[in-house]
Amino acid sequence: MSCKIYAPDGYKKYFEKETRNQSIVSGLPIDDIHRGIIAVDARDHGFGVFDENRQFVKSSLQIRKDRGQFIPKLPKDIPYVDEDVLYFGNVYPSFGHFLLEHMNRAWGWLRDEYKHCKVVLVNNQQLEKVPGYIFALVQALGVKQEDIIVLKTTMQFRRVIIPHQGFNIPLSASVEFGEAFSAMADNAFGPSYDKVYVSRDKLKDRRTYGETKIQQIFEKNGFRVIYPETLPLQEQIAAVKNCRMLAGCAGTALHLALFMPRGGTVIQLKRNSENHDNGPVQYLINNSLDLDSVYIAPSIEEAPTAHFTNAPQIIAVNQYMKQFFDDFGFEYSDDDLLPDTAAIAEYRAAMVEYQKQGGTVRMNKIKHAIIKYTACLIPGRERRGRYRAYMKRRFVAK
Repeated sequence: MSCKIYAPDGYKKYFEKETRNQSIVSGLPIDDIHRGIIAVDARDHGFGVFDENRQFVKSSLQIRKDRGQFIPKLPKDIPYVDEDVLYFGNVYPSFGHFLLEHMNRAWGWLRDEYKHCKVVLVNNQQLEKVPGYIFALVQALGVKQEDIIVLKTTMQFRRVIIPHQGFNIPLSASVEFGEAFSAMADNAFGPSYDKVYVSRDKLKDRRTYGETKIQQIFEKNGFRVIYPETLPLQEQIAAVKNCRMLAGCAGTALHLALFMPRGGTVIQLKRNSENHDNGPVQYLINNSLDLDSVYIAPSIEEAPTAHFTNAPQIIAVNQYMKQFFDDFGFEYSDDDLLPDTAAIAEYRAAMVEYQKQGGTVRMNKIKHAIIKYTACLIPGRERRGRYRAYMKRRFVAK
């Protein structure tokens, strides 16, 4: 798979460093736990699987890099259900993260010997309403609604089947991980396109200023512009299931590459001007599906931001964007290269509002750093997460 980067040298060095140790693996095992216990800790949000001797099963760890979730203690009395179940992990209120980190065991359901099993997801955060996309994704695999169990309390089952984790941000992905999404694409029906641009232009929050002008150039060159948040999941999957080229700003929408056929190209527009972004994660997705990668840095923001931020971000046809257009044979007019003065005015107005709410971008970076390092003093991943979320709500600009 090829990778082309149209960006400053600093970003190229960052990208090379972050991706050099990534790997694609295959042959993941599946554990079969007799009378397994799926545990849920409502207080500390811990979860996981234990065997009948109350020993934690390591393969049920949800690992990101080298860290796993909080492991709960088991209650004395545990209800028993005479049922074989397939352990998927936990529900999570973020589409992109659920897609990568909480559907990474879904491949196990494709094995014929486990298709009779019901699927268990743990509601460890005790969400009052589980997001609809979670059920939609599992059902897209072929699982019936009535065969999806969402646990809020600890239960013991006749058998708990644990497919090993197929994706670990940002280090590794498995061939099996991609199989699940290929199966979902096969089940999806709706309009499908050869070239697709996924736009953030209709987002209510965190839209990218200046994107309209750039996506219009893509549209002139045969790309179908879609707005994922306005489409049912099935239509989003169908739109890219035969896609040869997928383009858009960095973010969750580009993770729809998981549903593309092998051999295509993913074109990612970097929204921010700091080096750190989700490019290495998207690269891992692309490589797991034999997709070529293109990264472009069209940011012209006046206050450098990180990838995920509530601060305004703006892109334009700068030198890197133009070089990409030229190298890939895009057609454009002289007017397409002119600054988008309306977008610049919107961006600056949004920055004024942002600063009114909580200070400058620089000040909020300092607040983030303080919160991050003080969180290290708190034991337990879930507890640290709750502390960070609380402190950001209180002290960081929305």
